[in-house]
Amino acid sequence: MNADEAVARGAALQSAILSPRFKVLPYEISEYQPFPVKIAWDGEAAGTNDRGVEVEGEADGSDGMPSNSVVMFDRGSNFPVTRRVTLRRAGQFVVTASYDESAAKFGYPAGVLTEIATFRISAPEGDENKIRVNVKQDIHGTVNMSSVQMLVEETEEEKAAEGDAKTEETSEEAKKEEGGGKAEETKEKKKKTKKIFLEFTESRPIEMTKAEKEKYFESEVAMSNADRIVKETADMRNELESYIYDMRDKIISESHLAPYASEEERTKFSSALETSENWLYEDGFDANKSAFADKLVELKKIGGPIEFRQSESKARPQAVSNLQRTQEKYMNWLNTSEGEEAYAHITYDERTKCYDKCDQVSSWMYDMLDKQGALSQSSDPAVTVAQINAKIKELNDTVSPVMHKPKPKPKPKKEEKKEEAKAEGGEKKEEGGPEPMDTDEKKKEDAPEPMAEG
Repeated sequence: MNADEAVARGAALQSAILSPRFKVLPYEISEYQPFPVKIAWDGEAAGTNDRGVEVEGEADGSDGMPSNSVVMFDRGSNFPVTRRVTLRRAGQFVVTASYDESAAKFGYPAGVLTEIATFRISAPEGDENKIRVNVKQDIHGTVNMSSVQMLVEETEEEKAAEGDAKTEETSEEAKKEEGGGKAEETKEKKKKTKKIFLEFTESRPIEMTKAEKEKYFESEVAMSNADRIVKETADMRNELESYIYDMRDKIISESHLAPYASEEERTKFSSALETSENWLYEDGFDANKSAFADKLVELKKIGGPIEFRQSESKARPQAVSNLQRTQEKYMNWLNTSEGEEAYAHITYDERTKCYDKCDQVSSWMYDMLDKQGALSQSSDPAVTVAQINAKIKELNDTVSPVMHKPKPKPKPKKEEKKEEAKAEGGEKKEEGGPEPMDTDEKKKEDAPEPMAEG
């Protein structure tokens, strides 16, 4: 089953899960370990000089195994999973991951390298400490060392709780008097485990050089390109085959392409289709992508104009209707808007330009329709839908900006008020006139009379 089939079956299964008409039992896909993997370490066997091993995470220490190795990932186990082994070591030591000897009976090829990886761990010299080695099998089934920890036990002294150290006050006083000294505080010892991460190096027996990696990368790219070419060739072959079958039926059908091709064109096209079909199943069965593409281009040179006439014939009435409707809309606006206050700001020259454009488009349309009406369906069109749509755009670009031209903005209210105020002030001055000036006679009348002498 290739990748495409796997995707198709997976999609069908997912559809069944989502559908209320099907009941799909729950299932789970787990990775399966085909061959047992063991972890071995150097040094003396367990039990010698107090050296030992503690295995955690369901590793199998079966009978008959050497005491310096253990099966960490047995056959049939699932991954990803992390397991660990605890050793007592001091100084540098080596841990090796490899396939177990029992892998041969499960089909492991004879003569193939069994070593997976070698890890060199640097532990402090001196006293032996517990070294916890964490080994992980990732989602791809690759065995790696995730971390190495040294477990160090430390002792802390703490003051005892007051409730445990206290006695009755009378007893304490008596003891102090008898001893003649201070009572020492009672202390407890508490053990604490400290984890220290150790450094390690990894080496694999099948590590590739840079040149080898580049070589294999180029090979992978070449294989990918080959697969792509195979797929593209198959797609082009299917496209050619589909075109032959489709056109072979349409060219002889009166409801499809037959009315839009002359007798000579139908004969020529049918012959070309038959020739291409014979070539496709005989000499061209194993042809390359470019050969299929060339055959398809040759056929479309004959069938393309026929299909174009059909599509134009079907789309032309709607395009003409759109052009007529647009022209009538603008002409109706030009005739009804003249003299209206809402369009008083449109100038005479602008209206004249719109009238001329509408008349020009209308004349062009009827001229093209007359030419088209004189042609048969098997002839190339006198006017295309693209040309009609271009005229619609041309008409819109000319008339629509004039039709939607905004009215000029009125003057601001503040300026109007100022002008009104000035006008009112001038009128008042004209009505009141200037005040009369004082004359000499007026001054004499208003002057006081002189007093009589003694």
